[in-house]
Order: sequence, then structure tokens, then C-alpha cells
Amino acid sequence: MTSTTSPSSAAAADLAPLFTPLRLGGRTARNRIMQAPMSVGYANPDGTVTDREVEHYARRAQGGVGAVITENFAISVAGRQMPLQTLVSDEEKLPGLRRLASEIRRHGALAIVQIVHAGRYAGPWEEYERRRRLAPSAVPFELTPGRTVTPQEITPEEIEETIEAFVQAARLCERAGFDGVDIHAAQGFLLSGFLSPRTNQRTDEWGGDFDGRTRLPLEVVRRVVAATGADFVVGVHLLSDERVEGGWSLDDAVRLAPLLEDAGAAFLFAIPTTFETMRLPHNAGLLDKPDYSLRDTAALQGAVRIPVVANGRLGDPRAATRVLQSHQAQAVGLARPLFVEPDWVNKVRAGAEETLHTCHCETSLCARTQLTGSVCERWPESVRARGYLGYGEEATG
Repeated sequence: MTSTTSPSSAAAADLAPLFTPLRLGGRTARNRIMQAPMSVGYANPDGTVTDREVEHYARRAQGGVGAVITENFAISVAGRQMPLQTLVSDEEKLPGLRRLASEIRRHGALAIVQIVHAGRYAGPWEEYERRRRLAPSAVPFELTPGRTVTPQEITPEEIEETIEAFVQAARLCERAGFDGVDIHAAQGFLLSGFLSPRTNQRTDEWGGDFDGRTRLPLEVVRRVVAATGADFVVGVHLLSDERVEGGWSLDDAVRLAPLLEDAGAAFLFAIPTTFETMRLPHNAGLLDKPDYSLRDTAALQGAVRIPVVANGRLGDPRAATRVLQSHQAQAVGLARPLFVEPDWVNKVRAGAEETLHTCHCETSLCARTQLTGSVCERWPESVRARGYLGYGEEATG
């Protein structure tokens, strides 16, 4: 098991904030660096966990992070987006989930599953119009460039079924040995769709004003917290700002954040834009900016006592440390930096920043290969050919 203490004497003193323990509900992470969720698509087509999936996540735990949060695992087949996305929907998935949780925890990291219902983005896309796609309201949108589709309005009965599916997914994760779940309410997936006045045009108790539009995410958090153990960690990936006129705003997110805390949330991520709004001209290039989410992160952190996790373009250890020192967040989430460099934490702790391999490709190969299993152009050719970077390996530099 990897050491969980402060940075070595070789590391610069001003990086020390990264390595202090972090309290997450009833658990404590050994440091403030998390593997942030990133879709890699390593599961079997039936949604069961594979050996490469286990080794992928465990390798990042071995690299020293305080907590590993998986990519989004779907709570049901109807809520699945990707063809190789893990399902947390039934007993058949339990053996693989147990192996995954055990291997992550073996290396000293907290093991957390992100759980999601993709809502109007549920796939597979080639079957989109032949299957029922659930959304708060039947609002047309551009699924892919040049292709406009209309999802179906979810019924009150289906809303209750969805809440129960989130609860059962969380309980399955708890039985598998995970330390917690991260409920996905961002990017335009089902729960965040209820937040937005643009996509939620309902007139019943699940829509209308702020209280109606926030009811479903709050109810999911409350029910998951009530159904799991007192020390089971429940976090929320929260849409922080749709960044479009008439949409869900940062002011709305700041108003919701303490309500989520009161409902039992143990941490939050601030996630600006949705898949739809990030393509708007005024948001062009937003996600390429080093500090694109920090305004939202700091605003949420100022509204709650629980940790808010900064994420996005924070692979520079000194930039990540400054975020903590300035109290913009209490933790830092890294996705692509750990994909290319699983030993990021151990190297920074050892004062070996100059040996870090970095992500620099302009059109990310990892994103372009998600449907078949993500690979990185910085990996050795033999590793890319096998399809994952696991134990005993690192990028070529």
C-alpha cells in the first residue's frame, strides 16, 4: 500500500496543502487529490467490469491519489449512454464491482462510483429514435451536429422508478465495498435536465419554479443517503452554470448547494455548461482555459461547509496548490493528467515534478477513442495496442 503522509523533504513546501488529509462525510482521504471521473469505456458490452477496468482505476490509486471516482456508471440500461459503459443495475454486476472496489482500496485510496441516468443523451445513438429516451420535457435538441431529436417526457411513475434505481445502484455499490457514490447532476444528463428552465417545462410538482425544478436531484440525494450507511459518502456532480440565456445559472447553483449539503451531500463538483451549451459560439474555447471552472467552484465553496472539488486544467501542481491556498476549493480533481500520468501524486510528493508526463494533444485521442476504449497518444505503442496503461507502466514522455 502506498504511503499516505506528507510530501517528502524533496518536495517544495508550498505543495504541502495537496497532501493534507480530507474529510469526506464519514471517511477520510489520505490527501486532497482525486481521480476525477473520465469516461474511458473499458467495460464489457453487457455492462460488467473487465480486468482492464480494474487495473486502470487501481493503477491510479497505486499512483497515490486520495480518492478514485470512476467514470459514470449507469443505473439502468435505459440510462446508459456509451456502448462500453459499466452498469450498476443488478446482482449480476456485483462480482466485478467487488473486484474493482477491493483493488482500488488495496492501494490506499477511497473508492467512489459516479452514478448516472443519461436522460435525453441515453444511447446507443443509432437506436435513439427507436427507444424511449427520458427527459423532463419533450424539448427538441441537437444530439449530434446536424441531427435534431426530441426525447419523451418522463412520467411521474417513471420518475419514482428512476429515484429507486439511483437508490438501488448506490446500495449495490455499498455492498460491493465502495466508500461512496458521486451522483451525476450535470452536463445535461437527466437530473441536470430537471434543473434548467429551458429543458424542464413541466407544470407539475417536478417543474415550474426553483423548488419544483430542484426537487428531483434533492430527492435522489436524500433517498440515497437514507438508504446507505452513516459513513457512506454521497457526493454530487452539479451543473453550476448552463452558460446560456434563460438557463440554469450560477446564482441558482449557489442557492441549491446548501440544500444539497442539508440533504446529506458530502462533497460537490462545479461543472459548467452541458453537452449542448458548450457548443454555442459564446462558449467556444471555454473548456480550454486553465481556470474555466474556478469561478463556479469558488462560488459554491463559499456557500457550503463541505468540500467542493476544483477540476479542469489543473495538472500543474503549483496551480492546483494555489486553488487550495486561496480557498477556492478544498480538493482538486484530475482526470486527463492522471490518465497520461498515473504516478502524478507520488512524483509530486517526491519532488520529481520535472519527470511528470503531460497531456498536450490538441484533439484528445482519449476522447476520440471512448466508444471502443480510451487510449492516450503519450503511451508506448505496445500499451496503446493493448488498450490501457496498467501496473508497472508509464507514458514514454
